[in-house]
Amino acid sequence: MQGLFKQTAMLSMTAMIAFLFTGCGESKVAQCNKIIKVANQAVSLSQEFSKNPQREKGSKALTEVASKIDTITNEMKALVIKDEKLQGFQGRFLKLYQDTSKGLRDTAAAIDKKNLKAANASLATLSKSSSDESAIVSEINGYCSGK
Repeated sequence: MQGLFKQTAMLSMTAMIAFLFTGCGESKVAQCNKIIKVANQAVSLSQEFSKNPQREKGSKALTEVASKIDTITNEMKALVIKDEKLQGFQGRFLKLYQDTSKGLRDTAAAIDKKNLKAANASLATLSKSSSDESAIVSEINGYCSGK
């Protein structure tokens, strides 16, 4: 009888410890949602800028967008992500946003200097960043949906 009691107590304790470890921390879905929420802010910003390029503002508009991207970058950086695969996505988004901000500032500087060649080179880099973003979004959506 005492052996049965010890086994039951041990089994209960093991189950409780297992529950505590699996219950701690955010789920993969919750972590996915945090990253996607911030990434969606960048997409919204991009769409807003595309609809209203405000060409009359020139380089000033590009610099303003770069500043907004810097804010999004800081939000992405501040996320606490435990899932290793999601940490990789987070890092890729950070690099993308940093590169985009730099590209926008470089383009603005080239426009201010009336350096068409440099402006076009910066715009080409920004265009590549856009396709990189599409790839990252597709991959994270696949990972987060379990496909």
